[in-house]
Amino acid sequence: MTISEQQRQKKLAKKKKKRGVTVKKPTLSMRKAKPYANFPIHECLIPTNLFASGIGEVLVARRVPNGDIAMSVFVIDVFCLGVKDAMFMVVSEYTYEHEYKARMAATGNRDFEKIHQTCAKKLLDGLVDYANELGFSPHPDYKNAKDIFGDIDASACPVKYTYGKDGKPFYANGPYESPADIKKILQTLTKKCGADGFDALYMMTDDEDDDLYG
Repeated sequence: MTISEQQRQKKLAKKKKKRGVTVKKPTLSMRKAKPYANFPIHECLIPTNLFASGIGEVLVARRVPNGDIAMSVFVIDVFCLGVKDAMFMVVSEYTYEHEYKARMAATGNRDFEKIHQTCAKKLLDGLVDYANELGFSPHPDYKNAKDIFGDIDASACPVKYTYGKDGKPFYANGPYESPADIKKILQTLTKKCGADGFDALYMMTDDEDDDLYG
């Protein structure tokens, strides 16, 4: 049976309208963390050497009713910069265990320990405040990723977290920080803490080092 051009156009318009409504309607598939915040906590992990190395991840995972794992991962610098990166995703339990967790452990051959969800939130909240005081904002994706905590009360955690190293901010440049990034970070620290108020370890060429405060 054939249909007229008018009928065909009408059907196309109807489909287009339907697609438009679907795009605008908020759904879990949009991968916003907030809709997952009421599912049960699966686990929260940090590297066992986090406060010795200064760099690591905080992983917060919730179990979705279909068996998947909704997780937020925060790459953090507890010595200085705060939350350097963040992401939220929903993956199968197999992918969670055998890809993401395995990859994290393989980096630097590290071990991870479980912490209570209230302590994971307290660690991050305090770190963001510490970095903000130094002039550093969390990664833009932190705003979404942190919504996985929902109404978890950080004040219920009895652990006290201390940031910095030996009583001062300590900056060590990462592999993705350009000379311009390093210069900006050091200038920010100098302005906030004074020339002797922080420690730093970074790699730059002689010419770049000479021009550091120019």
